[in-house]
Amino acid sequence: MRILVFDECAFGIVLLFWIGSILRKEYYTRSHRLMLLLQSLILVTVIADIGSGLAENYLNEGRISVILAYLFSYMYFFAHNLLLPVYLLYIYSSIDIWHHFQQKIILPFIWGFLVCTDCVVLVFNQKLFPVFTITQNVKYERGPAIYVFYAVAAVFAFWNLCVLIVNRQYINRHKMITLIFLLAVVSCGLIIQLTNGAYLVECFTVSLALLFFMTMFKRTDAQINPITGALKYTACMDAVGRNLASGKPVSVIFIKIVNNDNLHTYLGMQAHNELLRSITDRAIELFKKCSFDALMYYLENGLFAAVGEDLEDDGVAIVAEELRNIYSDRVSFGRFNIITDVRICVVKCPEDIRDSATLFSLSTNFHRTMPNTRDVHYYRDYKNNREYRIRNDMDEILRRAVENNGFSMYYQPIYSVKENRYVAAEAMIRLQDLEYGHIAPGLFIPASEINGYIHDIGEFVFEDVIRFISQTDLAGLGLRYIEVNLSATQCIEVNLVEKVRSLLEQYDVDPGMLSFELTESAVDINPEIVDANIRQLHDYGIAIALDDYGTGYSNIKRTTDLPINQVKLDKTFVDKIDDPQMCIVIRDTIAMFKEMGKEVLVEGVEQEAVARRFSDLDADLIQGCELMQGFFFCRPLPEKDFVQFIEDHRNSDILSSERE
Repeated sequence: MRILVFDECAFGIVLLFWIGSILRKEYYTRSHRLMLLLQSLILVTVIADIGSGLAENYLNEGRISVILAYLFSYMYFFAHNLLLPVYLLYIYSSIDIWHHFQQKIILPFIWGFLVCTDCVVLVFNQKLFPVFTITQNVKYERGPAIYVFYAVAAVFAFWNLCVLIVNRQYINRHKMITLIFLLAVVSCGLIIQLTNGAYLVECFTVSLALLFFMTMFKRTDAQINPITGALKYTACMDAVGRNLASGKPVSVIFIKIVNNDNLHTYLGMQAHNELLRSITDRAIELFKKCSFDALMYYLENGLFAAVGEDLEDDGVAIVAEELRNIYSDRVSFGRFNIITDVRICVVKCPEDIRDSATLFSLSTNFHRTMPNTRDVHYYRDYKNNREYRIRNDMDEILRRAVENNGFSMYYQPIYSVKENRYVAAEAMIRLQDLEYGHIAPGLFIPASEINGYIHDIGEFVFEDVIRFISQTDLAGLGLRYIEVNLSATQCIEVNLVEKVRSLLEQYDVDPGMLSFELTESAVDINPEIVDANIRQLHDYGIAIALDDYGTGYSNIKRTTDLPINQVKLDKTFVDKIDDPQMCIVIRDTIAMFKEMGKEVLVEGVEQEAVARRFSDLDADLIQGCELMQGFFFCRPLPEKDFVQFIEDHRNSDILSSERE
């Protein structure tokens, strides 16, 4: 008599997990589908084993009873014989080496040959191969051909073990232990049932292995972000690391919501969370529709990543374009109509990128380093572009510059209209990289403010400019001061004043030889600290200039509250001098600041006509604009060239009548 209690327990365990997988819809990737197939085969095996045992224990003699017993036995062997072959496929897929199985033609051939061997032996049971027999009194008897099944199972078990050992570098320790444990437990159950047919423990051991697997290995709830429904950042790092290590060809689609913070403010927390969840759900639906075997990850701050196997005939491009169309402009979301600023970038690994550090660096920067358009961006189109590579490698470029003294200071003269000579200069930092050569400030300054290198740059500028002042006879050159730009980040440094005072004392430089420029945006960041720093610097004797006036919100109240000595009109402000409306603005702006007792400097003067418009002191337009600066007068020069230029032009009247 068969003991069925083990099978009954196994049925409950397997059915529970099978239903759970169906309800969680864990079948949209190959690995999920293979795991669901494996669970289904185990469930069929258990049901068939129970049915066969019940038939042997309780059915009486008769043709129908024998047929029913045969039916359950055939169903058992069919499902049972597929367990190890499907488990092998699951291992190839779950550890991201499916491409190894596909590329080596001999492996699918051997796999198919072994499965076919089992099927042929089972189909020709009794006629050619005596596998099993059901006697007239409904008793199950093994035949000698059943050992073919055990031999094939042994080959698959050995194959499974070899795959795990050979590819152990792609598998973390817990996963390796779990996968080997499954093989060991199932093998033990098989041996017990082989030696004692009354105890149907094999299915029970398989269900225990499945229970251990689902509990210790998958743990999907811990890997899923509860808000978005996508897998977490750490899961993405693990998956990408495995893919790159094994050389598996995958496509990665990065989806960045650039205005994520604004949407959070507009929608509120709950609606914003629902929006993020909808992005995950709609993306997964699209993946199913396009047969894109991919997983969705949420990397925080409005950044998603879809990592999946490459599709033929530009299938990934179709998926990316569909994603772009979904969030291309206005989107109706519940009772809200929102505008999503979504950028999408497609990367193929290892074709485009071969290391995870570069890939994840790209993920956080591509919306800033690639063109500001809604088109789908393909990394292959930019990876050899010099400016893009500079933008993308900026962290490393700045690190090299800080460590290898890659910065240098240039100086651009400032011309006085009243005195017809050069009276000051603005210090401008330059970067010369070992790999990329000259890097424009417009590229590395914004990046340094984001990654924190602005503090290193600021300290270099302070010390190098103050050193230059201490070693140069500025008064002998007719120069009153050197202007230095203060970034917004530097303006809120609590030790800014002490740092500057220490350097001035170290090099014995008069504070009056130094002037600090700050932008309109800088004065509005943490006003208490900024105001305190600016006032202390001014009280110490350092002049303060407001740079790029006209590009921000031009908060007049903040301008009047701070001790500002000079206002610099931005180039974009001045280039429209021929516009009648802008002329009125420029005239009234200059008049206003002159009434407030502040100097006015015109930046970005590149044409003689513009210089002459502002140099005509009798014109109503300028009403007393004193200073000018720009390429028309001189480009920024290295330290030695700057000194020589000032010496050569000490007595030159740049805007004299002779030049007319």
